[in-house]
Amino acid sequence: MKKVLITLALLGLGAAIAFHYYDPDFSSLVDASSGDNGPIADIDRPLPHAVLPLADGNWVDLSSYKGQVVLISFWTTWCPGCVDEVPTLMHLQDEFGPKGFTVVGVAVDDQGDESVESFISKERFNLSGTPSAINYQIAMGNDDVNRELGFEGGLPMGILVNRDGKEVKIIRGTVSEAALSKAIRKLL
Repeated sequence: MKKVLITLALLGLGAAIAFHYYDPDFSSLVDASSGDNGPIADIDRPLPHAVLPLADGNWVDLSSYKGQVVLISFWTTWCPGCVDEVPTLMHLQDEFGPKGFTVVGVAVDDQGDESVESFISKERFNLSGTPSAINYQIAMGNDDVNRELGFEGGLPMGILVNRDGKEVKIIRGTVSEAALSKAIRKLL
């Protein structure tokens, strides 16, 4: 038993010394946007025709965005990663909107439209130092349309659509603003 404890102590000491002198880069394990097969993957399919109700009572026909770059962001009010992503999406909308870009949030919230509407009306996010309401449209998704658009489950998730109305990128999980900006710039 004494030999086992001494061996474990020496292994632990060796590991500590190795980590001290060799600084391993674990960022690829933490930042899902790194690596060749990160969460932003290429796809190539036409955007299906979809008309969705908006949280404000109006409707949106996604084909009306042809000629613009669109990020369809699937989210829920109870998903921490989705909520954390809102300020990034607001900033991207603010920065690239004038250049022909728009974000459309698609709520896949199973707690009902009321929870989404309440969230939108009450929550404020920091945009350029000012508490601001969400500055992009929020549509209410449904299982059939979500599936048609490419929602696979797992949140947050996004689909990037080019100016020709083709789904060209699928985004799985939380991605840095820099990675999203880079993907959007290439399409603008």
